[in-house]
Amino acid sequence: MALRLCAVFKSIGKNSQSYYALFLVIQVLTSHTEAKTVNGVFNTFTAQAEHGQYITSFAFHGNALFNFTVNSTGTGSKLYLFLSEDWKKAVGDTNCYRRLNKAITIIKINSTTGLQTISHYDYPRIWHIVFADFFTCEPGRPKPPKEEPSFIQYTLQIFNPDSLGNPTEHFSDQETGLLKFYQLLALIYFVVACVVAPQLWDTLSKGGPMQLVIQLLTISMTLQAVAAFIVIVHLYRYSKDGIGSPLIEILSEFLDMLSQFTMLFMLLSVSLGWSLASAHSVCRYSHLRTISKKTSARVVFILGIMQSLLFMWEQNQDESRRLYHAQRSYPGIALVVLRILLAGMFAIKLKEVIASERSSLKRKFYSSFTKLCMMWFLCYPSIFLSTLMFSEYLQYKIITMGVLICQSVAGVLLYRLFLSRSLFWEVSALSSSLPLCFDHRINLKLYS
Repeated sequence: MALRLCAVFKSIGKNSQSYYALFLVIQVLTSHTEAKTVNGVFNTFTAQAEHGQYITSFAFHGNALFNFTVNSTGTGSKLYLFLSEDWKKAVGDTNCYRRLNKAITIIKINSTTGLQTISHYDYPRIWHIVFADFFTCEPGRPKPPKEEPSFIQYTLQIFNPDSLGNPTEHFSDQETGLLKFYQLLALIYFVVACVVAPQLWDTLSKGGPMQLVIQLLTISMTLQAVAAFIVIVHLYRYSKDGIGSPLIEILSEFLDMLSQFTMLFMLLSVSLGWSLASAHSVCRYSHLRTISKKTSARVVFILGIMQSLLFMWEQNQDESRRLYHAQRSYPGIALVVLRILLAGMFAIKLKEVIASERSSLKRKFYSSFTKLCMMWFLCYPSIFLSTLMFSEYLQYKIITMGVLICQSVAGVLLYRLFLSRSLFWEVSALSSSLPLCFDHRINLKLYS
């Protein structure tokens, strides 16, 4: 995106029509580079800066169809289609001509509209689409007034065949099935909420030492459920027009990030003993001040902030705006490594808590909590590593479905653990708050 903006502002210096350049900036910022109805502007200067302007990617299968509409043809304008394995080689090639020569299919833009069928393979293949014109590999050109750069408004429509073989399917093979999965997940969320809600409301209304941690878990699960509902709206619209709603998609990512951060905060509070304080303590929230002074809490807080920053960096690096695509960028891989580090830190801290705890019931509680904590943290890294043995077009679907299922199961099991131990923690906290004295006549401990 930064290269595209730089190229556009460069064009402002070369053209006196500032209003036209402003229009180009707006087009670049609002272009949908992953939607399968793709809108934007082919830009000579962007193509020069990137050795070919990257447009989008799509996993084709069967007799797929590629349709383009432009407002002008430019000078030597072409669309280059690379297979994924060829594109990975091309990205590392600094020679512009060699890079473009790795394309399998070249579509010349000789008219304002065009149709192109995509080569059929035995299994789905990911294709990358790149724009280049006559000046892309010619630095220092175009030279006005004889040569003019290309600023071509375009609309690309990309279709896969449906169940009847007609090219009407907007979904790439990387996204097929996700809409039905999210619909099923939302239905499960609704059913589980109806079953758990009465007991959850009863527990929260009574208060107790488990109240705060259950509230945090409820907030996290609610945010994740709302994000899933929002994704359904986006994918449904996407299935109709191939665009969906980028704003809704960004909102779902933001809610998912808040859910992750809330869950991280809840796990931190339990592992460090906060929120399991006395049920009758008026200043229960003041424990946050004490916890914040601990070195481990500060380290986890810093790692949590880093996780959020890496997530946003990952989304900025990859314009597809997908929640789980660590295999596509270095920030995504760093995010996976960070989750492993967080899991290790929580495991060490909880091991110390278990070793210092004298109550067998509390040790059992923390042992179960540790397992669920590790399940929640390590599901993304473990599923990511397991998908490396699958074809590239399947990896995103497997990661998305696997992580959401794993984290949802971990959340439900945490509910079960907290609700089943709520009464015990309340009695334990109440008894620990009562002062003790000895009756020396009968050698018994009495509560005063």
